[in-house]
Amino acid sequence: MTPNKKDIIKKLYNIDFQQEIFDKLSCWEKFFVEYNSHTNLMSKNDIGVLFEKHVLDSLSITLFEEFKESKKILDIGAGGGFPSLILSIFFPCIEIYAMDSVKKKTDFLIYAKNELDLSNFNVINSRAENYPPVNADILTDRAVGKIDFVWNFSKKHLKKGGFFISYKALSAEEEANGAIKKYKELSIHKIISYNLPLAENYTRKLVVLKNN
Repeated sequence: MTPNKKDIIKKLYNIDFQQEIFDKLSCWEKFFVEYNSHTNLMSKNDIGVLFEKHVLDSLSITLFEEFKESKKILDIGAGGGFPSLILSIFFPCIEIYAMDSVKKKTDFLIYAKNELDLSNFNVINSRAENYPPVNADILTDRAVGKIDFVWNFSKKHLKKGGFFISYKALSAEEEANGAIKKYKELSIHKIISYNLPLAENYTRKLVVLKNN
């Protein structure tokens, strides 16, 4: 872990962390790359931009000011742990739940939890519709599907007044508007645009919906 990565996080998100956090992130990077070499957690083409494209994207949730007030976050379709695993490393005081129905992915998340001693990280191998309500303050979705599709099978896990945050690139506004038309309990709280430091222009958006 080079000091430059610390500077990038501070510059993008105006947040600073103790060295212990970066030591854990450095450890995670090493075993993630090794694990991905024999178990497909993400495209091997993305390994070279693991920090820029996936770690920084996961941390973009900090641009939503109310994020740090949450006590429980559920990540639907957690995959390799973006954003859930990254958030659990950086925010040990928040209970993070990572849910995925694919066992090879939750096996890795359990391995990571044990390797990094993440007491705030909870791994669930289940489909969202088959699991009892988690009653989360924030529900996250990154690269799972369209907003209305994800909300349909995961809404029981978000408490009233909580926020559903979807990480998007294209069609963010269109998807958000479609979801609130279909589900009257949802309203658009805000849509936050940000750029990741990649060679090509890589604009991303956080769609923040409120469960009224």
